[in-house]
Amino acid sequence: MTEQDIKRLMKKYLEGTLTKREESLLEKFDSNLLKRNQKQAVQSDVQRRHIKRKLAKQIQQKPKSRAQKWLGMAATLALLLSVGYFTYNQFHQEPAPQPIVEMVKTTEWGKKMNITLPDGTEVRLNSGSTLKFPDRFEGNTREVELIGEAFFNVTKNPNKPFIITSGEVSTTVLGTSFNVNTYPENQQIAVTVATGKVKVASKDAEVLLGPNEQGVFDKGTKRISKEQTNVEAFLHWKNGVLHFEDVTLNKVMESLERWYGVSFVFENPNFGGCHLTASYDNEMLSAVLESIIFTKKGLAYEYVGDKKILIKGKCTD
Repeated sequence: MTEQDIKRLMKKYLEGTLTKREESLLEKFDSNLLKRNQKQAVQSDVQRRHIKRKLAKQIQQKPKSRAQKWLGMAATLALLLSVGYFTYNQFHQEPAPQPIVEMVKTTEWGKKMNITLPDGTEVRLNSGSTLKFPDRFEGNTREVELIGEAFFNVTKNPNKPFIITSGEVSTTVLGTSFNVNTYPENQQIAVTVATGKVKVASKDAEVLLGPNEQGVFDKGTKRISKEQTNVEAFLHWKNGVLHFEDVTLNKVMESLERWYGVSFVFENPNFGGCHLTASYDNEMLSAVLESIIFTKKGLAYEYVGDKKILIKGKCTD
């Protein structure tokens, strides 16, 4: 309670209009409470001695009636008010605001991570990715920053949109699930929606996406395209499945590097005409490579370092 609140309650008591609830509030300010707080109540030794004498006198003189009890309390309160103590009492002091802390979660190549944000939003962070978010969401929005790839299952809150910043693109949702692929080395940023609706926007363009739709921002042209897609094809990774649908072998090797935390070097870097369609469900790297070598005749591989693999030969479809 503030000083003004105390004055208001004392005025109501003297007028006989105090409610039982208000009376109980005043009763908290008995002589023992005042005695415990007298050091904070005054700002000089003279005031402190004055209060001490007043309290001692009140404690020694037991009131014969309830009215006398209230009169004694009123006198003490009036005295403390006169020296400007009651700005806030110990029961209603607001804690000092705590600064917002930025949280940073990063996955190494070959690793993935599950993250639950302060609002309950669930995030599956892919390999070689970074997610930045505050330790609590305040204000009118929930804003995070993503580098790499992640699947979001956003907790619904119509009054506080969820915004993901990915380089030049922002994705805004109220409550939905979708995938964002924004690896820095890629020429495109892709947002693929599983459920609900999202808005994908850049400085110069924006599109609205629904289920099984994908928005693609081209870093070169600065345009955002929109198309129907099979969302499951873009969500296999979060369940541990590597899926390739008519993908060039160069792109396949890029995915394997992220997935297993290795690097590839090529004896013949020209794999432009070589494509792969395959799925690997939580397979070891050696099993994946053996499958590719078996499918694409003319290729071979060997380890030339701890995590460096040489791809030899020529690919033929």
